[in-house]
Amino acid sequence: MLMPEMETERLIIRSTREADGPDCLSLWLDEEVGRYLADPPREKASEKYLNFAVGIENSTSWYPMVMIHKESGEFLGTCSVVPREDGACWDFGYCIRQKYWRQGYGTETLRRLIRQGVENGVRSFTADVAVENAGSNTLLQKLGFRIWKSGSTFQKSGTDIIYPEYTYRLDLPQTNIL
Repeated sequence: MLMPEMETERLIIRSTREADGPDCLSLWLDEEVGRYLADPPREKASEKYLNFAVGIENSTSWYPMVMIHKESGEFLGTCSVVPREDGACWDFGYCIRQKYWRQGYGTETLRRLIRQGVENGVRSFTADVAVENAGSNTLLQKLGFRIWKSGSTFQKSGTDIIYPEYTYRLDLPQTNIL
């Protein structure tokens, strides 16, 4: 599904296009950046996975997006929204190039996605995060998300690696992060 193009102070967030496939894969399959993703390591990636972007503009179950740096035009990362609970809740995913870590881009992106959700009547937001992923845990807590569920796990595709995970949830309007 396509999401309207969004802007923040430093970013353009737009729907993923087929041409974005190589940039997305270079990010997700990077050993360090993709460490806590369910995505496979590069050597285990299937043909179907490597061609995930073919026809992506016609996806009907989620909103895949890319983040572009306004000033440089550089691909900065990916984010996505998966509507849940008949659209009343949005589940987030996000991944940022390592050179942009700890510079507020995750915060900027999620704040803009939350604002977009609120403008569309969404009042709850969730995100699943590996317990070990200190950066994402800190980001979500900073934005007012709280651990909603714990005790579940996910497996990194193509490996024996299993990560314990938290599911964070933010219910509005109890917070004013926008």
